[in-house]
Amino acid sequence: MLSRRRETITGNKVAKKLPSIKPVKARRIIRRFHLLINKRRVVCGKLGIPIVDNDEVRNKEVISAANTTDALRKAYEAGWQMDHPNSKMEAALLQVQTMEERQELVKMLGYVMGEMHARGGLQNYQLASTIGQDGKRGGDSSKVLVSWFREMFQKGEIDNKRKFSALEIGCLSAKNHISTSGIFNPVIRIDLNSNDAMCIERQNFMERPLPTGDGDRFDLISCSLVLNFVPSPAERGRMILRFQEFLRRDIPSTYLFVVLPLPCMNNSRYMDTGHFCDMMSSLGYRKLQYREAKKLVYFLFEHETPVSLTGVSKERVLQREQQRFQKRAKLHDKPGMNNFSIVL
Repeated sequence: MLSRRRETITGNKVAKKLPSIKPVKARRIIRRFHLLINKRRVVCGKLGIPIVDNDEVRNKEVISAANTTDALRKAYEAGWQMDHPNSKMEAALLQVQTMEERQELVKMLGYVMGEMHARGGLQNYQLASTIGQDGKRGGDSSKVLVSWFREMFQKGEIDNKRKFSALEIGCLSAKNHISTSGIFNPVIRIDLNSNDAMCIERQNFMERPLPTGDGDRFDLISCSLVLNFVPSPAERGRMILRFQEFLRRDIPSTYLFVVLPLPCMNNSRYMDTGHFCDMMSSLGYRKLQYREAKKLVYFLFEHETPVSLTGVSKERVLQREQQRFQKRAKLHDKPGMNNFSIVL
């Protein structure tokens, strides 16, 4: 008969085996969760419900309290209890921008919240994200960053004794390469839906308090698979502009690591690698490294801090260059292309 003991014969607790999710399923779960988040944002905007990006407990309470009449409560409950997926509701989700009838919007909100909170959507997302970034599965994008830094150490381009402080936006694991390489110390990790409260702070980067000095800034910012989930081109632009506030200004060089899905660069009407690098150049960044993988694209930029700028004339040149990126311009146009773009 098999033993049911929870301890080994030495008295140690039996380690729990982590669940396994195939990469295809993990990606599907992550895409679905971000779809729900984006559609909820649109619905709540139409209903005038103030939600935040980093507090699901509060959001659930605020949304529940907003249903102030019996009719709205019934509509919300009907959506919550629907089977998932519901073909009619899924079609409505795709057309939510055109919907105006309040009761239908509340029903849709119940449908979204029911999947997120009653059917394990949030927990599945956190699990899929964590397992998807497991280095054994090839999902840890920061291993590319670490390999680039080690190359620069070997070439003598940077001091191999220097420790780089890092801010990791959208961190999924405190055991990834950026945290275990020994190159980056300290590493401040933030994510909208942290699944490790001890090591990863639950925070929206756009709401992070601005630094008061270089002691609060960083040598490196890592932004891996975050920009593509920011809902609008203007908001992506604001995020990129905000990076500069968190990079140190008391040293000549700081760094920015960006990872995006490959289709954002090679299948967009409004964006490609050259356009993105030109945009970053107008903000004072110089591309150091670039890599295309099967599904992702990786960038490492060096930032020219204000210390290294050569006077007002250069700043004026950069400002004129930035005007080019204040409106969306069509660069390519083929069937099946996406509309990913960034507007400063």
